[in-house]
Amino acid sequence: MRIKVVFAVAAIFALLSTGKVFAQGDIGGGVLGPQSESGFLIGPVGGINLIAYNSNAFPIINSEPTCFTAQNGSGVAPWGGLTAEFPLGSLMHNFIVAEVLYDSRSAAFTADNGSIATRPTKLNGVEADGTVTTKLTADLSYLLMNVAFKYNFTEGPAPVGPGLQVGPSVGIKLATRLNKTVTVTASSGNSSAPTASQTVTETDNLTNASAIRIGLRAQFTYDIPFSQSWIATPTVGYDFPFTKVDADRSWRAQGAYGGLALRYFWKLF
Repeated sequence: MRIKVVFAVAAIFALLSTGKVFAQGDIGGGVLGPQSESGFLIGPVGGINLIAYNSNAFPIINSEPTCFTAQNGSGVAPWGGLTAEFPLGSLMHNFIVAEVLYDSRSAAFTADNGSIATRPTKLNGVEADGTVTTKLTADLSYLLMNVAFKYNFTEGPAPVGPGLQVGPSVGIKLATRLNKTVTVTASSGNSSAPTASQTVTETDNLTNASAIRIGLRAQFTYDIPFSQSWIATPTVGYDFPFTKVDADRSWRAQGAYGGLALRYFWKLF
């Protein structure tokens, strides 16, 4: 019995010692690798933008500046690219992060007075209620170049656990287009099918839109090492712009985002 107790105490002591050593990164065969190794991490990153448009009210149809207007809006769009992370020291608390991303902020504007209904129309003696419905969406995208400082709350031989990342973002405009859709329903002149509809779509390139986007990105991260070399990092954050997409409409595109980075730990020595 005494021998069993001694073995049990020894086993518990061994487990506690192993856990402490792993947390400090002193083992050579652990998932994270030895603490003496240094290098940088690089890999793909991508996710989804939850976009919010803020703007003044402006006409959807230029010839009808008061009947059909749009203001603000929302949407969901993808983003993705390449991310690199450079540790500042062996404890893996502090990092410099550099990213090059394709960032889509395409969304739909909210129509205000976007339609006119129950207007009587008549053709070939056939009368029917007519309607005009409008819709406005934007194709908006940038090439982002981000530099950020990242702080991990847990130290280790490689990035591990929760962290906070903040830094500026500079975007180069790739596309800024407004897509206008107008659907007109009116009398068809046919008594058996009294109404007919026609839809017209027009795209306007906004040549006066700002060519550069400057913003600030703040995000929470969680590093998950699942091998000696690969680390997955889920992230959620918010992107706040300092510049406007289009000053004439006082149009800003901001919003929350979520994503996942998969980085390879490139060891230098």
